[in-house]
Amino acid sequence: MQNTRRELGWLWGPVALALLALFTVSDADLVSTRGETFELSKYAVATLGMPLVAAVAGVWFSRRWPWLLVAGTLGVLVATTESHVHLTSSRPGIASIVGSLGTAGAVLVVLGALSAARDAALAALVVVVQLLGTVFLGLSWLSSPLRPAALEITLAGLAVAGAVLAVFAARTGKVPVESLDRRTKVVGTFAALLPVVVAVLGHLVGQPSAPVVAGVLLLAGATAIAIALGRGALLRIATAGLVLFAVAAPITLAIYMSAGSVANYAPAALVGVGVGLLAAQLRQPTVVAALACAVLAVLMVTVVELTGEYADVTQGGLGALVIGLAMAAVTSSAATAAPTLLHLRVLPVAFGLVLVGFADGLRQVVQPVLDYGRVWGQLPEAEYLPVWGLVLSVAAAALVVVAIVDRRAKTATLVRANPGGQS
Repeated sequence: MQNTRRELGWLWGPVALALLALFTVSDADLVSTRGETFELSKYAVATLGMPLVAAVAGVWFSRRWPWLLVAGTLGVLVATTESHVHLTSSRPGIASIVGSLGTAGAVLVVLGALSAARDAALAALVVVVQLLGTVFLGLSWLSSPLRPAALEITLAGLAVAGAVLAVFAARTGKVPVESLDRRTKVVGTFAALLPVVVAVLGHLVGQPSAPVVAGVLLLAGATAIAIALGRGALLRIATAGLVLFAVAAPITLAIYMSAGSVANYAPAALVGVGVGLLAAQLRQPTVVAALACAVLAVLMVTVVELTGEYADVTQGGLGALVIGLAMAAVTSSAATAAPTLLHLRVLPVAFGLVLVGFADGLRQVVQPVLDYGRVWGQLPEAEYLPVWGLVLSVAAAALVVVAIVDRRAKTATLVRANPGGQS
């Protein structure tokens, strides 16, 4: 037991440092409520191909996760540095490749960190840091100020240092090194190919309904892959993906309420992550996730009555409260799913590839309901608050179902272990 705790202690430090890379290249689509537009340019080989290669490599070389972290953080460091020095600004093709290198590096960091995870809390941290990094970057349409180049390059450099520490820990035997089985690797390859295939098909269709079709395909493919990962994976991954999608609109509203100032909501975001991690350690993540989603649902329905006009609420604390709840919901919902996925030994594929597939697929499918083209104003999400309240309520209900299933499974296990009812 002491050796296991020591191993986990060694893991947290290097992995947490490596995850700092995600604070410079996180995908803003994670907090978007709009469906993607599937447009392929002449640089699509780089923009789609490099992240795809990184995803496949991350799945097949999961046993070498410390080196995945090294490669990923170096890619992020190069892309982050270039985003400030602009050495390739006159060469769009090269600039596109360098930008894709950062995206591919982020993929390797996520998959490497998930391959290292040995408990629910660390797995949940990997998931929520992706969202946390996006939130800290802010929303471009709010004209969020750019952070100093020195800060971003320092974060990327610290991430490389964490990856190097992970290599040292693995080489000295401080942490165990495991590999995915061949079946999971094959399933993971299909999971990596799924979004690229859907993007290409969406471009070829070229119809107004293409995003919805793409969403249906993503959900169908993610469902099939989750089923292939093992018993219990589908319910848990789909629920975590639903929560990740459901918090997008609340976070967008909250950043606006906070006047786009990171300082206004950063403490609440960190507290929310801490609450989720504490719930994971206390083995009560499902309760925390369901409560956070339920409270957010109530806030979405009553937010206008609580705040009045949106132009008047930017100095209030409601935005910070919403972001804190959103972070707690994502962290604890991921921690709810993690034990089953760790038992199945499919965590990198489930949380690294399939989870985002569910969130993106749901985003595409709801587009007919969210007709932003007919909504005027800076914050069209505000016109659909009942919809987001309903989505969050469904997420809370799904978490309750997960809790009931887990409870019954635990009871059945105890009965099998003690068939005579003896104490």
